[in-house]
Amino acid sequence: MLDRALRSIVGQLPDLPPGVLEICVSDNGSCDATQSVLARHGENLGQALVTFRFEENRGFTPNLLKAVELAQGEFCWLMGSDDEVEAGGIAIVLAALDTDPELSGLTLNRRNIDDGHPDEVLLDDPRVLPPAGRTSYTDAQEIFAELAMLQDYISTQVVRRDRWVAAVADLGPRGIAAGRNFPHLPILGSVIRRNPRWRWVAEPVVRHRIGLTSVVDTFDGGLAEYTMIVTSDRARIWRAMFGGRSALYRSAMGSIWLVQAHPAMLAHLKQLPGQTVSLDFRLLVCLIRCYWFLPAFWALSMPILVLPHRLVGPVLDGVRAVKARVPRS
Repeated sequence: MLDRALRSIVGQLPDLPPGVLEICVSDNGSCDATQSVLARHGENLGQALVTFRFEENRGFTPNLLKAVELAQGEFCWLMGSDDEVEAGGIAIVLAALDTDPELSGLTLNRRNIDDGHPDEVLLDDPRVLPPAGRTSYTDAQEIFAELAMLQDYISTQVVRRDRWVAAVADLGPRGIAAGRNFPHLPILGSVIRRNPRWRWVAEPVVRHRIGLTSVVDTFDGGLAEYTMIVTSDRARIWRAMFGGRSALYRSAMGSIWLVQAHPAMLAHLKQLPGQTVSLDFRLLVCLIRCYWFLPAFWALSMPILVLPHRLVGPVLDGVRAVKARVPRS
């Protein structure tokens, strides 16, 4: 995957001004072919490729911080190794950065690609995207209101490096660690509160690979466990940033509900192999804690959540059968 990510970047270098880009890779103690991939690309990239290797896996947060620490450029694009840059994407990002000399960063649109179905391209739900035509922000509350959901995805964030470094120093290890699986969110939040000049790039420039099992498989409960952990993480981070009863917090959580806790997603999740009664109960409790203030959650998600996982499939089949028999007017 790293090789594909690097090739998606390297292939665009001939169209860019010399020296405008450096590629910084922090290897988190990998046991795969990472080092050989980096050596191969290093033969062509020379000093444009900057690398570091931890001798053992230090976790996501130290690896992310190290990658930015390696950089010398004015801005850092926080690209994950599972993803790729769309053709022409780097030029689009550079043009967006040139629009405002005081810009703190960018949030980028993405295409979702499933390796199992490479011809199918999915865009994020338009309900979680900024209004059409909106690109520029100078108010922190507006940035959070319209981009908070989109900023949790690390590969679509570009940030001014010196402001990132200042935020890291201000937050300290404990403040950053509070982000758990999203350590960049407290940092971006600090950057935006200090210097709320941000842009949304509506043209998709990142190819996000979905259908990957590596992240989900790190949790014993599979997708259900993953959903509980990342939903709780987001809720905790945003409560700390916005206040748990604020309209901003509820709006951000509503966006997450649209993506990860709507009925179709929950029905899919509860029918996966490995789902248990214990996971059913823990998922129910977790999502009530996170979404209790959303009327749509009670009306649409709760009917799926309260069903034991073994009954979800038969009940949905029965509902479909009844609908099929109802005459259409």
